Amino acid sequence: MSRRVFSRSTARFERLDSWLPIPLSLPVVVLFVLFLGLPIYRLVELSLQSETLLGHYIDIFAVARYRNALLMSIGISVLVTGISILLGLFMAYFIARREFVGKRVVVSIISFPISFPGVLIAWAMIVLLGRTGVLSQLLAWLSGESASTFAIAFSFWGLTAGYVYFTLPRVTMSMVSSIDNVNRELEEAAHSLGASRIQTFRHVTLPVIAPAIASAVTLAFSVCMAAFGTALLLASGVVDILPLMIFNLILGQQNYGGGAAMAVVLTLITVGAIYLYRRRYGGSVYA
Repeated sequence: MSRRVFSRSTARFERLDSWLPIPLSLPVVVLFVLFLGLPIYRLVELSLQSETLLGHYIDIFAVARYRNALLMSIGISVLVTGISILLGLFMAYFIARREFVGKRVVVSIISFPISFPGVLIAWAMIVLLGRTGVLSQLLAWLSGESASTFAIAFSFWGLTAGYVYFTLPRVTMSMVSSIDNVNRELEEAAHSLGASRIQTFRHVTLPVIAPAIASAVTLAFSVCMAAFGTALLLASGVVDILPLMIFNLILGQQNYGGGAAMAVVLTLITVGAIYLYRRRYGGSVYA
């Protein structure tokens, strides 16, 4: 008798366990529809409202200024990603492999810019590289040139510096744990067999941390493509990039269809980069 009661209770719990995820997931589904599904649907709908079906999308590639903004966004994102990966790999390798006094403080300082909003990062670039910036004044004093010669805050290179500033910490910290988890015995075995440090890194370490590097590349590229606050202060009217062009079309020209089409293209590029990473390596870019 007790066995029958126990089996019935177990069956009820199993049925409850199979149906319970459905009501629990409803709030997530509602939030997804309201804050992601509907906005994307509205963007696509607006982008298709033109004299021809794909008129706004054709304009992105046909109009020189729009096309240049798209290419500039991709170009600066690739450049910043390359710089951040090179610097971040050295920094992550040092943090993961070295023990030193104040290591936690150094890690905290490196991670600190991750929490900064884009406007604050732009202000930091102005303070450092503006006409009255600390670094500009220092270089002017050392060289005897005018401070305006070194004032690059409101230029392509100022925007690049700002992007590197907030991208580098993300890239570095995303690779530290992967480097720290590399089996040191394999590296020591490679050394004992006569491999140099470069050969060991290339043939032993690099294949292990390759997914982390790919994740960092995807993260840096997607963040740079969509960054807006820093670009608004440093590059508005100086460098045409896609987020600023969207801002100008919607608020400046009330061209909602053109802005929506650019937003869709920007979304497809960033989501496509993340999809390619997931298809190749699996897992989350932000893990």
